This record gives sequence, C-alpha cells and structure tokens, in this order.
Amino acid sequence: MKLSSSLSSVSKATLSRSPWLMLSPEDDGCMLYNPKEGNIERDLLEDFPGCRVLANSGNWCLVLDSGSNLFIVDVFSKETIHLPSLESIRSTTCPIKRVGDVVRGLLWVDKGGKDYVVVWFFDREYNHDCLSFCKKGDTHYTDIPLFDRDAHWYRGLSEMVLRGYTLYITTSRRFVRVLDLSGRSSFKEITRPFPMLSCYESCDSSIAVTTSGEVLLVESDPWNRSWFRVYKKDPYLERPDFACHTVLEVDSLGGEALLLDLGFTVPADDALGIEPDSIYFTRHYRPSQWKGRDLDICVYNLATKSLKRFSDLDVMNLMDARWFLPEN
Repeated sequence: MKLSSSLSSVSKATLSRSPWLMLSPEDDGCMLYNPKEGNIERDLLEDFPGCRVLANSGNWCLVLDSGSNLFIVDVFSKETIHLPSLESIRSTTCPIKRVGDVVRGLLWVDKGGKDYVVVWFFDREYNHDCLSFCKKGDTHYTDIPLFDRDAHWYRGLSEMVLRGYTLYITTSRRFVRVLDLSGRSSFKEITRPFPMLSCYESCDSSIAVTTSGEVLLVESDPWNRSWFRVYKKDPYLERPDFACHTVLEVDSLGGEALLLDLGFTVPADDALGIEPDSIYFTRHYRPSQWKGRDLDICVYNLATKSLKRFSDLDVMNLMDARWFLPEN
C-alpha cells in the first residue's frame, strides 16, 4: 500500500471512472484510496477541520461541520456550496433542536455540478421521525412525513436510496415508497407503495436501484458476510400487499455492478476495473441503520460466489469508509 503526502498527484484529468474509496480515520480527516493502484491520498478535507462526510455523489460530498451546519464540497477543486440552516425546515410535525450529532444524509449532484438534491434525517430514540430535503435554489428544507394514519404499513423509515430527483424509502414494514422531489415546492408519490419481502427473516437486507430504475432487495449473511442474495419484485402477484413473499431471486445484476453504499448499480467496465455482477460494500448497515464501527470493505461476485477483501486497510484505524465513483 503506497501513501502520498498530498492530493497534488491526483487531478480531475487523471481520475478514472473505476470505484475508489473514501476513508475516514478515527483521528479525523478524510483520505482517498485507489484500490487498483493501492494508493492512499491524505487530507481531502484539510480545509475543513472538525467536519465529517455524510454522503457523496461523484466528486461532491455532503459535509457536516462542528456547528451542525451542512454544505457540499468538491473534494478536488474545493468548490463549496452552502446549504440552508437545519432550522429552516417548514414542518408542523418535525421541530428541530440541536441536541447531539444525529443528522444523517444523502446527496445527488449532476455531472456538471449545476443541480443537486440533499436529503437529511434525524434519529431520535430509535425512531427515524424527521426527514427533509432541499434542491438547488431552495432557501428552506421541505418536510416528508413518515406516517400515515390510514395505512400503518407505510409508516417509518428503515433506509433510503437517492438517485437523481427520485427518493426510494423503505418503511418499517418493508414497503417501498418512491418519491419525485423535482417539484418546485413539494414532492409527489410516483407509485403506490409496494412490499419487498423474501422468505427469510434472519438476514441483513437493503434495497438498491438499477440504472433502469428497478428496485432490488439485497440480503446478506448477518454474521460473517460470506454470501448475498438479490431479488426483484414478483410481477405475477395479484395482491402483493397481502402476500408473505413478494420477490423472486435473481442470479445476476444483468452485467452491472452494485455500489451498496450508494444503493444503486452502475454499468460494468472491465477496462475501468468495474467488475460485472459484483457488489461493492463497506458495511451492511446503511447510515439509518448504523450500529457503531462495523467496517468490512469487500467486493462480492454473484457469479462466482467469491469474496475479495481489502486486507491492507485492516491495519488502519478507520471510523468509516464508503465507495464512490470519481468524475473526470
């Protein structure tokens, strides 16, 4: 494993579209790791001491500072976009009080950096009860209610995936809500919530979204992460709301690769080192499910059922890690 002293050797012109890793050591800061070369670059956030990365999209990161303020920064150019205050949320059900550091987030930035969507939520006493978003040009955050008095299975939040202006939410009862956030002042439900249920209960599970917008259920071994199962919706169910099992297992990702940290698939490319039918992950718990230090940085191949671990990173005292795709 080679170590560079600065980011001077890394530029947008030399970046490839192969998956890289952002590494957050326990002694603060953020480092960039290129698995293909085995290089580590230090101090991605050297100009932002005391900050931590909540989410990433391309070269952009959603960052939380010591005062619980959010901003977006390009980790290479250091271009910074300041976001509305958390207290600017327009909600009658979700008052904000700055008590502790419990905010989580998701980020999407388009390739040109001209548009963005930020989603954040608070954990409060084991309930994910405050979810809001903003887009470029917004001066406040818009609340997304997480309850429905008439349909209790649509309540709560287990995890989320953000892809463009589309937000996918898994409820506490494992129903998936699909929301369009592109409206001027609000959001709308794209489709009726649908369940993603397998016949197994003792597994870690996540949702993921393919490049075509299809929702997948991803299950894994909760003990040693030695296998994964991937499912898609069963299109033949007549009454999925009342079925115990609503998915069909698939044996591939259609030649794509899944970045589980981000929750979506990308086109595979052997020349860029993006392995087809592979799952890139750093842990099984998404930010909404995070249960302390639980890192396991790996690539799992669905076709060969093989697991590749990056053991050279085990010696580092890491607090967090996440896969990302840098942009040229």
